[in-house]
Amino acid sequence: MTSTIFRRILVGVDGSQTSRSACEMAVGLALAFRSAVRFVCVIDEARLVSDFSMGTKRDVGNVVECLTAAAHDVLEEARQRASSAGVEADAVLLEGDVVDRILEAAAEWRADIIVAGTHARPQSLHPSLGSKVYELLRRSTLPVLVCR
Repeated sequence: MTSTIFRRILVGVDGSQTSRSACEMAVGLALAFRSAVRFVCVIDEARLVSDFSMGTKRDVGNVVECLTAAAHDVLEEARQRASSAGVEADAVLLEGDVVDRILEAAAEWRADIIVAGTHARPQSLHPSLGSKVYELLRRSTLPVLVCR
């Protein structure tokens, strides 16, 4: 009996080019290992309130609505691409801290690997990785595949 290394692949998506690269990589892995894929997108409303609204939730209401609609579109596009390639896939929109929610979703779904794109910026503290991906790598007990 052969066991599959990656039966469940969790992918963090946000609609960026690096996110699309992560989706493509995950679909390729899923095809190779006959795996299922779960796409997750996280909206951190508390951060939006803190960063953009001077601390009042009502100031970001339209922004959250727009981001939620965009997130649903990104998730559906990723799910459809995977399904079109013959990969079993679903998609989930989450709210909260990005890294916390990705790690929780991976644990709840019993993922075998997390795939994520990075928005590395040369001036960042960690020049080769974006801060959220760096934190994900640091905190995850699962393998994390980082795509650019």
